[in-house]
Amino acid sequence: MKTVFRRMLTLSLAITMLATCLAGCGGKPADDGIDPDEEITITFWHTYGDAEEAQFLEKVMPLWEAQHPNIKIEAVRQDSGQFHQMIVTSFGTGMSPDVARVDITNIAAYADEGGLVALSDFEDFDEISANYMDAPLSTSLYQGKYYGLPLDTNCKAAVVNTNVLKEMGLEEVPATMEEFIEAAKDRGSYSLNVSGVGDWDMYPYFWLFGGMLTDEGFTKATGYLDSEASIAAMNKIIELHDQKVLTIRDVDGTVDAWDGINSEYARIFEGPWYFGSYADSEAKGIVASTIPTYNGKSASVVGGEDIAVFATSKHQEAAYEFAKFMTTEEVQLAMLEVGQLPILKSLVDHESVQSNPVWSVYMEQMESAQARIPSPNNTSIQEIWSEMVTNIFVEGMDVAQAMTDAAGKIDQQLS
Repeated sequence: MKTVFRRMLTLSLAITMLATCLAGCGGKPADDGIDPDEEITITFWHTYGDAEEAQFLEKVMPLWEAQHPNIKIEAVRQDSGQFHQMIVTSFGTGMSPDVARVDITNIAAYADEGGLVALSDFEDFDEISANYMDAPLSTSLYQGKYYGLPLDTNCKAAVVNTNVLKEMGLEEVPATMEEFIEAAKDRGSYSLNVSGVGDWDMYPYFWLFGGMLTDEGFTKATGYLDSEASIAAMNKIIELHDQKVLTIRDVDGTVDAWDGINSEYARIFEGPWYFGSYADSEAKGIVASTIPTYNGKSASVVGGEDIAVFATSKHQEAAYEFAKFMTTEEVQLAMLEVGQLPILKSLVDHESVQSNPVWSVYMEQMESAQARIPSPNNTSIQEIWSEMVTNIFVEGMDVAQAMTDAAGKIDQQLS
């Protein structure tokens, strides 16, 4: 009898404790691990300009507040010129933000410092990352994990002077580089302009003609940068330079791309910022176009920003939730209104993109764009590339030897 009484008492106490817990805790916790009754604040650092910041505060933040009334976002605009150093310094002081909008070229360096959370460790990462375009997503890959979500993107596409094309005998913008090259050979003066020997300027041509930098995981340059295909790509650029089809301003001292496209050059590769006013450009006969294909393939280099969660954050789940929110269609379309190109596959064919003569071209070009090597030693890799190109075009160094040497040096930076 005493045993039965004790069992009944234990059961009664258990039921009472369960009821008390449910009442005090507000029931089942949210699926994302964030307590909906906990009031928290997360700090968001960014370098938006005036128009972007106004759109973020007036259009985007009300959307967040309606969905997450318990999570306050303290948005802090930082000086873009000092931003990188501020973040690096914050790793040593423990004063990092919870989440920040950062340049794609710095993600690997911050991850290498242990300053970022590997977002690919979250359970839903595979699901949400499938929505992002490949090139923007690849910019946050470091040592097999993703340390950010793509936030906004850009790339190089073609800026074309149709009047110069007509002088070359081309009534329409050629879809292939082969057609363009043949017409440019007969012209007798430079038709293409590359501003410098750096990665942002040279990579699109190198990739277009079949060159490779590293393996897909960005772990090794030897066997890729010095491969037969890459050497052939560099030799093609040399050939076009010798034939006066292509000029490198910093090598030849020729007219700058932005000035020369007005009357001298038929085509340059540039970002969407060239077209401050498309109507003004079009009136001069200058239009946006995708980079023509070579051997059936186009190519470009990707730029932009990622959004990252910092390791010192006490609210990493909430910060991750905010990062995901910033990549939703509604937010991406809101920021598109102020020129921030979206990173979602679903928006490539959206009316807001397709109705704009600049955005439509650059979003189409994104599908063939590639990321520069994401590495904490990105600056050194840039210098190795620039030195290699300079040795080839200025010093006359053997192409295969220069590229083999550069591949070995980049391997050391990636190890």
